[in-house]
Amino acid sequence: FLILLTAIIVAVATFGVRWEVAIAMAAALFIIALFTLVGRTRLAVGNNDIEFWIISNRIMPPIVAVLPIYVMFQQMRLLDTQVALIATYTAINLPIVVWLTRDFFAGIPLDLEESAQIDGASKFRVFFTIALPLVRSGLVATFLLVLILAWNEYLLALFLSNVDAQTMPVLVSAQNTTRGPQWWNMSVLI
Repeated sequence: FLILLTAIIVAVATFGVRWEVAIAMAAALFIIALFTLVGRTRLAVGNNDIEFWIISNRIMPPIVAVLPIYVMFQQMRLLDTQVALIATYTAINLPIVVWLTRDFFAGIPLDLEESAQIDGASKFRVFFTIALPLVRSGLVATFLLVLILAWNEYLLALFLSNVDAQTMPVLVSAQNTTRGPQWWNMSVLI
């Protein structure tokens, strides 16, 4: 947990991501991925249809979804809000989170899970006390990758934000004026 908190602080301080957007997006992705992968341990019964559907959404480029997302948030009166950016970034980055964390959880030895169940641990206890600590470094790496992807995202932020919820890439690109790039303003923003 402290590693994730440190990563959020570094990302906000270094990359200029707003605190609310960074924390809410990271928490939403973590919770969604966690509950998606709770049943992913080999002791669970089920199929991979939901997991495959989530991962297959990454095939669609985000530019395809700009117009429907814009119309949806306009009708909900959420344009130029941080809620719109958080929801959009969560939906766009969720396939990457599921794809990466799926492989981390698949790498856990089956013997560890079976021995914990023989000792009387429930499936949730096996997940939270054995599987989750073993993939902690993978979760941190996934978190950092998604944070960087969300920070570098320009196109969706350009369409969904105007003044109140602008991200750093949109603010920096706005410093290119008819008089040329405003280097002083860019350096102050960064």
